[in-house]
This record gives sequence, structure tokens and C-alpha cells, in this order.
Amino acid sequence: MTKIEQYIYDWIKKNLGLLCVIAVTAIRLWICFYLRRFESGDFQHDLQPWFEEIKANGGWQAMKQQVGNYNILYQMIIAGMTYLPFKALYLYKGLSIFFDFLLAGACGLLVCRLRDSEAQMLFAGVYAAVLLLPVTYLNSAAWAQCDSIYIAFVIMALCFLFEKKYVPSFLLLGLALAFKMQMIFILPFFLFYYFLEKKYSILNFILILAGWYGLSIPGILMRGNWLEPYQLYFQQTDTHRLMWLNFPSFWILVGDNYEMLKKPAILITVSVLGMALAYAMYKGKRLEQPLAFLQMAAWTAWTCILFLPAMHERYSYMVDILLILLIFVNSRYWIITAVEVISSLLRYQTYLFDGAEVSIIHAVIYLGAWLWFTWLVFFRTSSEAELQMQEN
Repeated sequence: MTKIEQYIYDWIKKNLGLLCVIAVTAIRLWICFYLRRFESGDFQHDLQPWFEEIKANGGWQAMKQQVGNYNILYQMIIAGMTYLPFKALYLYKGLSIFFDFLLAGACGLLVCRLRDSEAQMLFAGVYAAVLLLPVTYLNSAAWAQCDSIYIAFVIMALCFLFEKKYVPSFLLLGLALAFKMQMIFILPFFLFYYFLEKKYSILNFILILAGWYGLSIPGILMRGNWLEPYQLYFQQTDTHRLMWLNFPSFWILVGDNYEMLKKPAILITVSVLGMALAYAMYKGKRLEQPLAFLQMAAWTAWTCILFLPAMHERYSYMVDILLILLIFVNSRYWIITAVEVISSLLRYQTYLFDGAEVSIIHAVIYLGAWLWFTWLVFFRTSSEAELQMQEN
């Protein structure tokens, strides 16, 4: 090897993490470009008509009334996009794809904080895993949905929580809620942290409402209805009167009588979470340790989507991301993560490409994976030395 070749080799080795980030970014942009013309049913039946209605009614002026069922903040962004000289399809996708990259970066930072590492390759590995996860590019670049937006803010909130910066953490949860009501799937984890660590006041949760409501004020002032942010989300909870929508819910094993089972499903979800919290308090479980922190965040979110009514394909996005991150803290969870990711991919296939609906077998496997994960989180005992070794 010549001196020039050795120099190039050394430079590549020194900057390998950065080069991987650049390469993954280019690959992901190419995938998005390839999928740019795909139109999902949601785009054709909801997103495009809403965009056209807002544009026809004067862009910002259209915010005087509700269009579609998204929150006020996202509607204001759509109103702003109507002034740009691009197709609605590309604008919706472009916004979500931007947040895909923001999400990947936030995930990389969170894992580096959890591992107390500044290694470029660790950040690059997480960044690549998130961006190349099929669910993330199918959600934004194919489906034109916005789940990466609120999940990005949730991951940032978790990062600040781990660093004990509680005010920005709760404000970021409010920002996430301003985009999607599904932010609530991570809320039980913050309650668990409150009871198990006792590091912040219950009053911090008011910051979530302040952030959510404050970001809606411009639209509220135009409409003159100060209760509209709350009314919108209450209306959304009653949009799909089914116990599950192409999702391997626990309720596939019970039945689809929404009127009879809706309230019991909510009570059962609260009960499972409550019993888990009581057991964790009894055992003196702590969440400051990185593995326990990420375990519990993933478990509480997964429990919500498994037992709550009216869950559908995209609602497991948060669980997908949290379990992917968990692998980087402890590789023991790769089988459980594989079950979740494959399950999500099958559901996306059903909606986007007319694949088969979820079945009882699918639901049983999914429930089995959750039960296994529950055992690992609550009942498997590990010494502090073992935990430290697993993380390193």
C-alpha cells in the first residue's frame, strides 16, 4: 500500500461513522425518490381533498373552520404548504421525510446518551437502522403519513428525560401531542418514571397541555372556539367504531363488539398498567439505569396499543422504534423486535399492497411476544454487573 493509499485508508477509518451516515442518507433519499408517485388510499380519499379544500378557501383563511380531522397545528402547516408551487403529494411526503431524518438523528443521540458513548459508529448504526426500517419509509414516502413527526418529538422528550431536563421533556411531549393524539402511548412511561424515580412534580404534566394548547392558539383565534383542540381529539376517538382495524389486537381473541367492549378495553388497559406499576413499586424497580429506562418505555407503549380499542396499522410505529433502539442497548431483544417489525410490515402490506388481513394466529404470536417481553422486563432478575456488561 502506497503512502497515498495508506493516508486515504486512515482517513476513511477515522471518518467511517460520518461516511456511513452520508451513504445511508443518500440511499434513503433514493428510496423516497423511487416511491414519490405512489398514492395511498389515505392520500386519495383524505389528504389530497383536504389540501385542495384549504387551498380553494384561501390557504390561511381556510383555518377559520375545521378541514378534515387533523389537529390545528398540522392543518396550519398544510395551509402554509398550499402556497408552495409543488404537488400536494410531494409536499405531504417531503414534510414527513424531513422528520424521518430528524427522528433518526434523535434516536442516534438517545442511544449514545444511554450508552454514554460518543462513538460515531454507534450513532451511524442507529441512524441507519431507523432510516432503513421499512416501516419508516413506507409510512412517509409511500403512505404520505406523518407519524415520524410526533415520534421524533417523543424520542427527543425521552432524551431530555434521561438527562433529567424535565421542563423541555414535557414541552416536547406537548409538541408531539399537537401533531398526533397517539403521543399518549408514551404517557404511562412518564407516570411510571414519576412514581419510581420521584424526580419531578405531577404538575410537570400540565406543561404537556400548555405546549399542545399553546401551539394551537393561532388557529383558535381565527375560529373563536377555545375548546376546539380538545373537541377534535374527542371526535377522533369515536371515528372508527371497531375494536381493531387490521391490527393484531388482544381483542381479536375476544370479539369485535365495539359498543360492549370499548369501555372494558380501556379499563383493562389501565388495570394492566396499574398492576405493573404497583409491582414495580413493590420491587423497588428503578428506571435511571439505561436498559430499564428503554425497556419500560417500550413495554408501556406496547401495552397501550395491544389492549386499547380501535388500534390500527400505524399505531405500533412508536413500539417499532423503541424496540429497535433497545437492541442497541441489549441485543438479547432481537427476536422480540423481529416479531414486532415483521408484524408491522405485514400490516403495511395489507393496507398499501392489498395483502392478507391479520389473523388469529398473527394475534396469538403478537400476544406471545408481548408476554415474553413482559417477563423479561418485570420478572427476569439481573445483577447490576450483568446489566452493565450487557450494555457495553
